[in-house]
Amino acid sequence: MEYLQHLYDLMAVFYEAEFMRRAALALFLLSIAASGTGVLVVSRRMAFFPDAAGHTIFGGLALGLILGLPIDITVLCFGVLIGILIIYVMRHSTLASDTVIGLIFSGGVAFGLALVSRYPEAQNKITAYFLGDIMTVNDDEMKLLIILAIVSILFFVFLYNRLMLSCVAPANYLKGALTEYLFGGFLAFVVVIAVQVVGVLLVTALLIAPAAAGRLLAPSGRWMFWIALLVSVVSGQVGLSIAYQPVVNTTPGATVVFISIVIFALCALGKKAWTALRKKEAIVNESPG
Repeated sequence: MEYLQHLYDLMAVFYEAEFMRRAALALFLLSIAASGTGVLVVSRRMAFFPDAAGHTIFGGLALGLILGLPIDITVLCFGVLIGILIIYVMRHSTLASDTVIGLIFSGGVAFGLALVSRYPEAQNKITAYFLGDIMTVNDDEMKLLIILAIVSILFFVFLYNRLMLSCVAPANYLKGALTEYLFGGFLAFVVVIAVQVVGVLLVTALLIAPAAAGRLLAPSGRWMFWIALLVSVVSGQVGLSIAYQPVVNTTPGATVVFISIVIFALCALGKKAWTALRKKEAIVNESPG
């Protein structure tokens, strides 16, 4: 916590307004969780998973209202169960992962919408979840992001390498049932917690775009993680700074998403140019005389 306070104080150099410093710190904490998680999602070809888990808010919110349970806890538990269900179906069927996610995603959304339609008061809360607002992060939400970052670091320390191994060595997939279920639950946990704070759009972008850039540039799974983290942090801070400029005055979340996509595009173009240059050098070196 002391280090976070120092980081928060350091942000005063760039932002005078307190709400901007809080938004910058929130984006930094979110980047810690999103970077490694996104690498695992992209490596395992589960890019549709964040949307599926995020949209479980429909069902969790409706169940919370019907049963009279705390909404946030119900949404989180429902999301984690959906994440575990997706892993279960993927392990026990011959369907491709995107097909499984699409089926459960569609069923979860239909179930939630059917229930929510009976509770008009739920619609405003759903809108807040999906749009989010990084500029209005309160103390409770900041605590949630700190917990999310700590849980994510612990998960990466103990399970990141094992999960990456299962991507390159499928024979290990069937042996790691507990690890797979933990990953499904953890991924849903990350998405649902982050969605409640910053919305679906920003969470999905920070999970996919930085990880995709890391996959383009990194020679190994370890470097994928660090490149994804760097891209995620840069996207968040640059996007927030640009949105804060009076001449720009755009929505911070959308601006961060746009910057993350621009960085990915630049990485893809840079990778293509570098590959072309290497091929040209090889042809020159192989040519006689």
